[in-house]
Amino acid sequence: MIEAIERSAELYGLKRSYGRLYGILFFEPEPLSLDELVDRSGYAKSTVSNAMGALERFHMVHRRSVPGEGKRAYFEAETDLWYVFQQFLQQEVRREMEIMSRALEDAEEPLEASDADRAARDLERVRRLERVYDRSETVVDLLSRLSLSRLRELLGRSDNNGS
Repeated sequence: MIEAIERSAELYGLKRSYGRLYGILFFEPEPLSLDELVDRSGYAKSTVSNAMGALERFHMVHRRSVPGEGKRAYFEAETDLWYVFQQFLQQEVRREMEIMSRALEDAEEPLEASDADRAARDLERVRRLERVYDRSETVVDLLSRLSLSRLRELLGRSDNNGS
């Protein structure tokens, strides 16, 4: 399973080491320290440390403190992958959508003011992309708010209605 998670990470553009470390944590009942992750993975401490930072940013792992262990950091996997997906939507996808929406708005005014033949065609494409991003924002908002069970319920209803 850990090897499959490792390969899956690579499919999503992550380093294989991230997948291996996430897999190790996923199947551990208790949080592991950086040193324990180094021992179990065989990776250098710097690799493990960098991976834990990235996996924390992706909300795939959480840093924990363990009573009596001082400042030593421990890590545990987030096992609710729907939560991880929602966090990705809220932070990464929403940021990309904001960047593109601003760029599309900025492109509109000069295209409207231009008399060039190409400007009219480009303006239509910009407006089409704006509509796509507007609709996408609605989908991201919906998916970010709904629990997985509620989403399944809604999708089940649409299947039962012949939609």
